[in-house]
Amino acid sequence: MLSSILIIKTSAIGDVIQTFPVLEYLRRKFPDSQIDWVAEQPIAPLLKAHPLVDRVIEVRTKAWRKAPLSAETRSEFSAFVKKMRSTPYDLAIDLQGNTKSAVVTASANAKVKLGYGWGSVREKSNVLVTNKRLNVAPDLNVRLKYLRLVQGYFGDLEEFNAQGVRLNLSHQEREHLESIPRKRPQLMVCFGSKWANKRLEHSTLNALLQKIAAEYDFSFLFIFGDEEEKKVADELSVLFGERGSSMGNLSLPLWQALMWEVDGVIAVDSAALHLCGTTQTPSFSVFGPSLASSYKPIEERHVAIQGACPYGLTFVSRCPLLRSCATGACIRDLKGEELFASFKGWVDSNALVCK
Repeated sequence: MLSSILIIKTSAIGDVIQTFPVLEYLRRKFPDSQIDWVAEQPIAPLLKAHPLVDRVIEVRTKAWRKAPLSAETRSEFSAFVKKMRSTPYDLAIDLQGNTKSAVVTASANAKVKLGYGWGSVREKSNVLVTNKRLNVAPDLNVRLKYLRLVQGYFGDLEEFNAQGVRLNLSHQEREHLESIPRKRPQLMVCFGSKWANKRLEHSTLNALLQKIAAEYDFSFLFIFGDEEEKKVADELSVLFGERGSSMGNLSLPLWQALMWEVDGVIAVDSAALHLCGTTQTPSFSVFGPSLASSYKPIEERHVAIQGACPYGLTFVSRCPLLRSCATGACIRDLKGEELFASFKGWVDSNALVCK
């Protein structure tokens, strides 16, 4: 029986969300254990809203790397190490497997420090700070990679099915949620991504939505995260009139609460898709320079379309040219017609409510 567990997965938002099944697994296995989490400061609010996390320890490695020798960095790092050493853990789990997380894992006061083996660790330096290491298959869905590491440590070979989670809402967030008009049946459309080569062409997105609107009675909720996305969301909202609305600047707990209430989510490979994977709401997603088999939510209610590389480039999880490909043709060559054909199958398979 473990009385205390530390999870080390510091960033980014989508990557942290993908590890939530591990948290659910641990909580089911050790319902009375203290489970703490180390994360970058901007990620902390997400984890503080998670009902299965007892304590969040904030770290600022990104800021420290910018000025590693400054007095402020030295002082902050010293205080962080002191905090880490002050709490003993039965088990620390490094789910990140790189040099950044190795610094955190090395600071942890844990009897067992679990991490990835030489054959599957992201950055080899990480193996220097763990004392129990396991390899996982490289072609697994990323959520299963995290789970297999932890299940392997406990010798657990049974399939684990995550049920999802409802993040805690503040009073203000709950009031905001209750004030949002319901337009059922409704699809949430999350078209944004910080990577340009993961985004659908606007003309393709428009064509897909127009076909959906012509055949089904769905309304659309367009989500934006910045001013550029807001412009697109507002234009789409105007285009679809009473059946369209735009919304942005949402906290992750509020965003997730909305996802629980809509009938489905349309997204690309982004934090939005991974957040949807923590709910019971089905998703229809589009992938290009990353493999759907590696990153889409696992359950059958989640359907993904994979764009093909016209240059014949193959990869295990993400295209090495994700950030630099000049054309992004794998996703930009997709057409609304072919997406809609798959969308219809998704609607039927999930028995989504349509008039």
